[in-house]
Amino acid sequence: MRTRSLTLTLLSALALCCALPAPLLARPGGQAQNATVLDEIIVTARGMASSLSNTPGGVGVASERDVLLEPKGSLAFAAARIPGVFHGGDSPWGQAINIRGLSGSSVVFLIDGKRVNTATEINAQMGFVQPRDVERIEVLKGAVSALYGSGSLGGVVNVITKKGSFSREPGLTGEVSQGFSTNTEGVDSYGRAAYESENLWVQLSGGLRDHDDYRGGDATTMTNSGYADNQGRLAAGLRWGPGLTTEFQALALEANEVGIPGGSASMPATAPVTYPRTGNVMLSLDTTWDVDAGWLRTLELDTYYMKNDRRTRIEKPNAMVRELRPVASHETMGAKLQAVATPGAHTLVAGADAWRWRMTSDRTYFRTNGTIAHDDPTPNATMTSLGVFAEDDWALHPDWTLNLGLRLDRIGLDNEDSTARTEDSRTNTGSIAHAGLTWRFAPGWSHSLLAAASYRAPDIMERFKSINLGGGVMLLGNPDLAPEKSRSLEYSLHYADGRFSASANAFANWVDDLITETYVSPTRYTMKNVGKARILGAEAQGEWRLTPRHTLYGNVAWLTGKDTNADEPLRNIAPLSGLFGLRYDRGNGFWALGEIRCAADKKNGPDDVQDLPGWGTANLAAGYGADSGSLRHEVSLHLRNLLDRRYVNPLANSRGMTVLEPGFNAEVLYTLSF
Repeated sequence: MRTRSLTLTLLSALALCCALPAPLLARPGGQAQNATVLDEIIVTARGMASSLSNTPGGVGVASERDVLLEPKGSLAFAAARIPGVFHGGDSPWGQAINIRGLSGSSVVFLIDGKRVNTATEINAQMGFVQPRDVERIEVLKGAVSALYGSGSLGGVVNVITKKGSFSREPGLTGEVSQGFSTNTEGVDSYGRAAYESENLWVQLSGGLRDHDDYRGGDATTMTNSGYADNQGRLAAGLRWGPGLTTEFQALALEANEVGIPGGSASMPATAPVTYPRTGNVMLSLDTTWDVDAGWLRTLELDTYYMKNDRRTRIEKPNAMVRELRPVASHETMGAKLQAVATPGAHTLVAGADAWRWRMTSDRTYFRTNGTIAHDDPTPNATMTSLGVFAEDDWALHPDWTLNLGLRLDRIGLDNEDSTARTEDSRTNTGSIAHAGLTWRFAPGWSHSLLAAASYRAPDIMERFKSINLGGGVMLLGNPDLAPEKSRSLEYSLHYADGRFSASANAFANWVDDLITETYVSPTRYTMKNVGKARILGAEAQGEWRLTPRHTLYGNVAWLTGKDTNADEPLRNIAPLSGLFGLRYDRGNGFWALGEIRCAADKKNGPDDVQDLPGWGTANLAAGYGADSGSLRHEVSLHLRNLLDRRYVNPLANSRGMTVLEPGFNAEVLYTLSF
């Protein structure tokens, strides 16, 4: 596949779409005349459906449409459309999530509510799910929910996959899609088929991605940035009787030759870092009983098993080693029992959960003299968590709702390879407590105030890791880390009617003993507690249906963070950024949109972090869908970074790496659904 010919083909297709008698800018989906701006629904925050405007604290949703608009290498790109959520990381496939300045082990990552425990250096979490298999991504910004345990101090990312449903009329539904893109050049293939009946549904889905190295702005090739993966997933639902259902899921993804690009500062061309193979397997079984007896509404029992293997290859890390191959396996088993009850004016969600994370690792040195050596980069260790939680929505008045949440965890860490720098075992506690008040003070209007406190114990990786980042740069854990303690306040204002919706948030987060990477020398970083950190920020977003066919939308986020003890800025703070767009829906299947994404200069970082200029990119997309009998054909074209701007993401360069963001990319996607 030649980049130039494919680009010309895609541009020709766009020209054909724009030649139609319709405005250039638009939105996917439905009949414009009947469309309204709705208050979104989220289930992750409270363990049941609740509207965004009635949920105190920062929450956000990235829809399936958002996933389709972004590059398919990582779900982090789609999640970053939510204000206050940023992407950054080491490769297009392994992009990481940063929520209001916190990332790594301070953010819990879930697949369908199931916790993914793994290393967060040279990240892989957001690549563990095929993007086309995702229904939506729900994000909690900060400790706004008591349902999730240690690690949710910074927030929660819940990736919710597509599933079948029960239907009175038996039938077969599904979709097949094929995508082609120029940068990274490659293909994205996906298929899904589901049999649905009154008491049973079964779904089989799968996909593959295969992409070459990408090019930054002005055609600079980012060497060793390609990736390939494939995923298969089987899901089923069984209705045993009235109100009693069980859902099963088996997911397996394997990625091969995932490149980790880097610049001369830390990953020179002589030391490429690659995942030759990495993968994730998940099995889950969830049973729900709609009891509906008195005040008890539902009971839910969820169990799951998760295992991800990380195999890394580092070529020529130093003059004495020809190749270094670290290998790690992360295995998690977990269960949760949850009940929903409505005693009087209360809606109570309460329960208990437990999980066990076991990590084993090995590192092999292939020396230039022909000898081979082994060591353990991280001691084989097991982390267990036992927790109880409760969330209460208390309707004080038709216009006033008080939300209270409390969670307590007991966390144990057992080290099987005790050495002079580790202990055999240790026990910590974790906790989250929050109180939020929502007042619907006028038709369409609501505002809320949330106060939260949380306490997070360091995990296996933060205590014991020894990561070779390439180029002789090491990232080391610290067995003597103290737990993080956080206190936060947030004010939110929401408005929604049939044509317009908007929200604004202002927040402050004070973190004692914040765990972060600290620069020690040009070849060494280590995990360290920052004595006291203060993070302040504000966000706003809105959507305005100007006419039945035109919708204006946008968001903006501002953030600042400081180590108040050292009197210096925090490392992973994103600059002021925003997204602004206009959608058009012709109403006959044709849609298009135009977007501007931008960020201000990144200055005043730690001494070892370079200042970076601001940037802005323009993006266009257009598509058309038509029915043919029982089939629906849809084709869309996405043009990203139209002006081929050369720019750098500061969150992907916090260790001095020179990693450019992708330049111009044209992508065409065809979907056949039935």
